[in-house]
Amino acid sequence: MWLFSRGYFDYELRNGDTLPRRGAFILAPNHLSLVDPVYSSLAAHQNVRYLAVDELFGRSRFFDSLTGFWGAIPMSRQGIPWSALQAAIRTIHADRPVGVYPEGRRVDYWGEEPPAYGASWLALLTGAPLFPLALEGTEYVMSHRAPKFRRSSIRVTVCDPIDPLDFMGYEDPLVATMAAWQESMIEVLGPLRTSR
Repeated sequence: MWLFSRGYFDYELRNGDTLPRRGAFILAPNHLSLVDPVYSSLAAHQNVRYLAVDELFGRSRFFDSLTGFWGAIPMSRQGIPWSALQAAIRTIHADRPVGVYPEGRRVDYWGEEPPAYGASWLALLTGAPLFPLALEGTEYVMSHRAPKFRRSSIRVTVCDPIDPLDFMGYEDPLVATMAAWQESMIEVLGPLRTSR
């Protein structure tokens, strides 16, 4: 996949050495395209178990099989997704990485959705470091804007890790942790946009 991506998509990974090759951490990318999990996992150099909303499942046997093979954790949007969070915690305790998209869904542009607190909640509960991951160029491949599979230059930037314990003294550690995530992403992706 890496060789294909280098040739077809002009894939570039920046600061890839920042991510540990082994051990538990939380990967928190922005989400523009259906190919984002592939390029986030390539950056991590290992399989990452992503939390995926359950409404994605049941439409295609191929998609269900593929996401099941890669270990996606189905998560309900109805109420608090306790079973998904427990599966994510078990994965972290098994010393494996978990991926969470703070925007909660594929967005049309950076800044369309404010970040939810699932990634910071998981980091604060487990003590696992949170790595912001900035994806650029995937908005032109299998996205809302460009639904077909086509060529694009894709850049993935691994930002410095966020230690959830640094925010334990804040009035609201969840909000402070996600504010740090957003600031890291802004450094790479630019200011939050309010429209296309």
